[in-house]
Parts: sequence; structure tokens; C-alpha cells
Amino acid sequence: MHWSTKVNTGFSENHGANLGTTMSTETTPRSPGRSPSLSAYRALASSLASGRWPPGSLLPSERALAEELGVSRTTLRHALRELADAGFLEPAPQRGWFVARAYISEGPNVLMGFSEGAAARGLTAGSRTVSLSRHPCSFEMAELLGVPPASEVVELERVRTLDRLPVAVQSLSLPQRLVPGLERELLDDTSLYRLLAERYGLTPSRCDYTLQAESASEHIASLLDIAVGSPVLVGHEVTVDSQDRVIAAGRMVYRGDAYRFTATLFRL
Repeated sequence: MHWSTKVNTGFSENHGANLGTTMSTETTPRSPGRSPSLSAYRALASSLASGRWPPGSLLPSERALAEELGVSRTTLRHALRELADAGFLEPAPQRGWFVARAYISEGPNVLMGFSEGAAARGLTAGSRTVSLSRHPCSFEMAELLGVPPASEVVELERVRTLDRLPVAVQSLSLPQRLVPGLERELLDDTSLYRLLAERYGLTPSRCDYTLQAESASEHIASLLDIAVGSPVLVGHEVTVDSQDRVIAAGRMVYRGDAYRFTATLFRL
């Protein structure tokens, strides 16, 4: 997912005790460029997400990449630096650019699903469904989803894993009218973004995201196999599709020792 501190974002919750550290500063994410640089960034990010280059591998030369993408080397370097700032690449003087080795990291430039982000780092994403049900939504959730109060929603809670290690708890609500039968379709280890796109024609295009620090509740601690009160990072998200419809709202709770967030802040 493209992530940010309260900006339009995405790699995506029962609350623990709020530590009062809310990273909700409005930011303007550094743009890789208006056109060619942004195109190069997205093309490279897509190649990383597909696993074209495994973690730790050396990318092709800048000359070869620039020719492949049809951009200048200056434009290419700008895109490469953005990917490095987001934690996906590591520069090596006189040697080139290496794909970063596996760890969870989010940058504010590209909306990427959990499974896509894992693939970009050569990791195997998985999930275990804790609960999946349909019921009338609360007033607060109705406001987030932009639906009438008490509208039917599908609510899910899943433990997300990387190479079988539990690293996050995902809790989301989706308008039932947009995802009929989701309870039967969403199986363990299924990519929600892929399912939404392929089964329901819902393509996530933007995610408003707020990140804050909390301490793990007993419920979250048991799911993540950590001690109660351990630090966790909680990302509250509202995801919008290409038709500007809110398709999901909820949160993702990450183990504090397994997550890194990267952002560029500008002084106003």
C-alpha cells in the first residue's frame, strides 16, 4: 500500500492503549516527477513487486534500465533515489543499486497491497482469518464508508504473516452491496486487493492513512505472539477505488519490531 502520515497513501486494526504519539502531520509526499520520472518509478516498483529482481540482487546498469524505460539517466536516477528512500533499494557506490533485503517497510508514494509489498521483498505473504461476518455497521463506520447508518457491511479480521511469522492484524469493513458473497470468496492467504479487482471490479486507487503508536491489547498480543503492552504501530485507513467510492475502512496493527515507515516531510 502507499502509506503516509495522514496523506493519500497503501502495504495496510481492536485498539490498544493510545500512547498519545499520533503521526498525523499533513505531508506532501515527494513526487518522483510529473511524468517520465513518475512513470519510471511506477515501472520499477511494479518489477520489484513482481519479484523480477530478488532481494539482495544487483539491478541492471543505469544505462540498460534507462534504455528499457525510455527515459534519461538523470530521470532514472531520480526514480531510483525515490525507491531507495522508500526502502526498496540500496545504493552501492561504484557498484550500482541493490534490491533491499527482506523487512517490512512502507513509503508514501505507491499504493501497494500487503501481498504486493511482500513480493517486492521476496517474502511470502500469508493470512489466517480470525473472524469474517456480515452485520449492520455502526454510525462511525457508516460515516467512514459513506453509507447510511445500519447499512450491511462485511467485517473481517485477519492475522497477516510474512514467511509464516505473524506481523500484523488487519481489521476492515467493506460495504456489503459492493462485495456480495465476500464471506465465501475470501479464503486464507487470499490477496484482498487482487480479489476486489478480479471478482468485484473494484480497483483501489487511493488510501487515506493515519499512523499512530499504541501498546498491544491482550487480544492483539495473543494474535501477534507478543507480550501485552508491547509497542505496536496502528495504521487507520480508508481506501477509495478508481470511481472515488469508499470500498474499505479499518486498521492494520503492526508489531513494533517488524515495521519501518518512511516519509518525506516539507516545511510549510
